[in-house]
Amino acid sequence: MPQMRKRISVLLMAVTVLLPMPAAADKIRLDVQSAFPLATPSAGENATYFGDRINRLSHGELEVKVYGAGKLVPSLQIFDAVQQGTLDAGMTSPHYVAGRFPAVQFFGGAPFGLDPVRHADWIYNGGGGEIWSEIYEAQGVKTIPCGLMGAESGGWYNFRIESTEDLKGKKIRFAGLAGSVMAKLGASVVLLPLSEVYPGLERGVIDGAEVSMPAIDTLFGLQQVSQYFYLPGWHQPSAMNELIINLNKWDSFDAEQQSLIYETCKAINLSSIMSTETLNAKAVSDFEAAGVEILPFPDTVLNDLRMAFDSVVTEQASKDGDFRRVWDSLQAYRADISAWSDRN
Repeated sequence: MPQMRKRISVLLMAVTVLLPMPAAADKIRLDVQSAFPLATPSAGENATYFGDRINRLSHGELEVKVYGAGKLVPSLQIFDAVQQGTLDAGMTSPHYVAGRFPAVQFFGGAPFGLDPVRHADWIYNGGGGEIWSEIYEAQGVKTIPCGLMGAESGGWYNFRIESTEDLKGKKIRFAGLAGSVMAKLGASVVLLPLSEVYPGLERGVIDGAEVSMPAIDTLFGLQQVSQYFYLPGWHQPSAMNELIINLNKWDSFDAEQQSLIYETCKAINLSSIMSTETLNAKAVSDFEAAGVEILPFPDTVLNDLRMAFDSVVTEQASKDGDFRRVWDSLQAYRADISAWSDRN
């Protein structure tokens, strides 16, 4: 009997050696560069949140390495690097590729747009997101809504705005559709990097500038070089940043990994929009304490801006099929929710 047990033990050992061992799952590395400094409220912090959450919840299958603005490529070249595959992914804004794809400005936030909740609803449930994905996938890039943000400031000025006549000839830092609106009303639109806004206002190179929300504006110290701070941020009442991933890289993930990334960006949208309300309020109080006069845009000015915007959109929609598709989608969504939204 002992001899029999010994033979069985030897056989079991042999079978164990012959059986294939489960293969260790290969860890997938994902390098992600933010277009914003990682300490920037909401916009930059979202990238750190993304990396921490994916690394924690992927059970070691995904390893995300997050880089701040400019660490691997210049911020304005993130899309190109992701498209070419020299960078896996980027946390950025669709506004940064608006020169190539004007239609995507609506996703990043457009003049007289929707409030943040409805903006997200249009993208996720109202058809906007499908068009956004189609535009990018044709370029070999996967885009995921990732970083819902609230209204921006109306801008910093060293002159009073009592009518649109006051804008004529003034040098103002604006961009995108809002810049086209300002230009249509006679402003001289100047494209300056953020690092040059403070010295530009200080030296009188520009007369005014739009930057971001108060919590971010205060980081640039614009309250020290501006007399007037105007609200509301008509040019961007809400915004959505994005996670872009090289499409081949995205296709290398299994369905569970893709879902984790997608759902993490949904979580980021909530944390992002919640993270700045108190900071914005404190910043505005600090602006007042610094002696900045906080003023509303007169209704007549807002009406003129809206009319100019309608003209700009009509012109661009006549030239660009994707632009027209996105604008039509946004207008259709507004009509669909009007029975409720017009009463609230």
